[in-house]
Amino acid sequence: MLSQVPLGECVPPNTRHAVSVSLPLWDDNVDYEKGEPRVLDRMSGGYPRFFIAKVIQALAERLRERFAMPNEAPMLFPSQACAKRCAAFIYDQAPKQRDAALPTYTLPKPGQVRIVEYAVEPINRRAAALDAMSTVLDEPVVIYCVLFPEDLFSLAKQYWQHTGNGISARLAEYCMHIERVNEQCELDASPRYRAGARRGTTSEAVSPVVSAGADLEADTYLEERFGRNVDAKYAAAMKSVLRRRIAGALTEDEQRHGAQVERGVAGLSPDNVYLTATGMSAVFYAHQALLQMRLGKSVCFGFSYTDTLKILKKFGPGAYFLGNGEGDDYTELERILEQHTQAGDPILAIFTECPSNPLLKTSDLPRLRALADRHGAALVVDETIGSFANIDALSWADVVVSSLTKVFSGDSNVMGGSIVLNPTCALYTSLSSAMAAVFEDLMWCEDAIFLERNSRDFMRRVAEINRNALAVAELLQHSAKV
Repeated sequence: MLSQVPLGECVPPNTRHAVSVSLPLWDDNVDYEKGEPRVLDRMSGGYPRFFIAKVIQALAERLRERFAMPNEAPMLFPSQACAKRCAAFIYDQAPKQRDAALPTYTLPKPGQVRIVEYAVEPINRRAAALDAMSTVLDEPVVIYCVLFPEDLFSLAKQYWQHTGNGISARLAEYCMHIERVNEQCELDASPRYRAGARRGTTSEAVSPVVSAGADLEADTYLEERFGRNVDAKYAAAMKSVLRRRIAGALTEDEQRHGAQVERGVAGLSPDNVYLTATGMSAVFYAHQALLQMRLGKSVCFGFSYTDTLKILKKFGPGAYFLGNGEGDDYTELERILEQHTQAGDPILAIFTECPSNPLLKTSDLPRLRALADRHGAALVVDETIGSFANIDALSWADVVVSSLTKVFSGDSNVMGGSIVLNPTCALYTSLSSAMAAVFEDLMWCEDAIFLERNSRDFMRRVAEINRNALAVAELLQHSAKV
């Protein structure tokens, strides 16, 4: 029996960039949701969309000190488009949420939410590479800092959480490393520093809030020296491997055994797969692509993961929520679809999960497919819980979205998501064009490296998970206590 992981420590213990945190008691979970300091102050990490990693906080604080005016707060993003959407979200949501906000805030005036573009590049590439024992990228890394009145932080955090498009901890770690090396290089080049060194005095570089140091060097050495991870310069190739793996192409191990992951859709190729930085980013970009095709409300069918509904409601014309996902909800769905069709404002899409998180309900996908076809709506299915190893959602859906953070990765140390377009659906050409217009590949190179490494044994692990799940189900089924 494993000992209990202490409150606030990462799970598994001593995992760099862990995406899980220990809340061992029921009261710990309740107090976390209530924001109690006794829990929050002890958290070394957490799920990255909810808990902004400390290395990201450290980088944000550096940029705040350099660029912010008094009483401004920062939020960091990997692209200009993400930053602009965050700013637009704050302006849009501030008046809508002001009455419910406690404490309330002052509505932002034009120009009060602004964006700073910041490029990170080593002064001395040799020094940067030697220090991290890793590849230094050929091009500067550009990040975008959204600055806003600090009393609007909750709105910026909503955008971060809902879309999943904030910078990753590994990206922040890389930037912090380059910043530290640059500071040391500037000190080394300073005449005052050199004179002090000759006299035997010491001079310290600015200390980072979070140190990568020897631990990062050791981790990098172990991962690359023993062949578990490849160098970051191969990230593009690893993303290609991930797209093939998700599309159902043969992995090396499967080739040896003559096996193949069947997605059940003719003509499916890696070109139909889009990698995203997080699972919610997959939902967000799928919705954005649909809105690119035409404006319209969507329907969230079944009790979906909370941020899916938030995306549908806050980005675009809004959404209907049919939370039961069974029985009379099918009748209500037909009524909504018919009403909008007759009004000349057809429903844009039906979003559902198969099965749902956390209630594990499975929608009638053939029935939803028929309704979507009748009314010209897209059907978007989130298959995260079941995964393509177990279920065939793509045969019925126009779009399948997944979080790769959970079972696909399996190592609790990297975020990721995917969007798969069904090449046989009637909307495929329009969806492909819309994705080309709105989609950005925001998966940081090192995250792609770890995700590829972690998912090499995905099919074997799923089989083991299935056996364990069946054993648990049978135990509960035959228990008099259930």
